[in-house]
Amino acid sequence: MPKASGFKGNKQDLPQKPCAVCGRAMVWRKSWAKNWDNVLYCSDRCRAAKNTTKAQA
Repeated sequence: MPKASGFKGNKQDLPQKPCAVCGRAMVWRKSWAKNWDNVLYCSDRCRAAKNTTKAQA
């Protein structure tokens, strides 16, 4: 019997937010469930570029 997680299989209904560096839309992932508010970057590349992007702006 499947777990009752509330997810019905429609990924369009998942929350999204933009990456702080590149602006790409990040879609909620189960692994981010506990710290979704703290997720700022879409990838390790953007996390590494966070300082260089702010200096150029």
